[in-house]
Amino acid sequence: MKPTDAVLSTMPEQFRLTRSTARTAIFATLAAAALIGLVLAVVEFDAIVVDSSDMTGRRAGMSGLVAPGTVVLTAFFAFLFGWLAISGSYTWQLLPSGAPLSRRVFRIDCDAETAGRWHAAFASGDPAQYLPIGSHKKGETFVGIFVSTDEQVAFVTVAHGTGASTRTWPLITLRDRAYVQLKSLATADFGRPAQRGAAGSIDPFLRG
Repeated sequence: MKPTDAVLSTMPEQFRLTRSTARTAIFATLAAAALIGLVLAVVEFDAIVVDSSDMTGRRAGMSGLVAPGTVVLTAFFAFLFGWLAISGSYTWQLLPSGAPLSRRVFRIDCDAETAGRWHAAFASGDPAQYLPIGSHKKGETFVGIFVSTDEQVAFVTVAHGTGASTRTWPLITLRDRAYVQLKSLATADFGRPAQRGAAGSIDPFLRG
């Protein structure tokens, strides 16, 4: 599916969702290669069985899994790369420059009041306030983090609910130290308390 965002989608003058030609081409090429591999694995299934029967030692017990395993793996990668080529090649761009925005989304199982506290934490620009943040398998609160290394700015969106009942909070813009601190966080860092450091600065004009 497209990486929609309840906040950015209401600001077409500043943000644009577009398909990345380069990523689409890469994933399509990988999908085609995996599909060719799948066809070859099916056509040459008997030959693979015969060849794998020559396995000796500890690997001998796995000989019966080689042929079906090859088919399953190539089918999986053909599906995965095909899905990425169709649905996973979209990216948000910052206008008017067209600079791409990297994207992280955290799903949190909490109520609207707690979602508001998450918004306040990120609006502070201080990692000590918004870390750690977990990501749950279910929940109606979504925190989106969008970073532009070209423009050296980061944006944070907070939304609670789905469909017409979705509640959103003003867009948070992080610059200077706040931007650097957020951009420097690796995936694992979001699940740990922040290291000691000063808070950054934010855009005083929060937009909703």
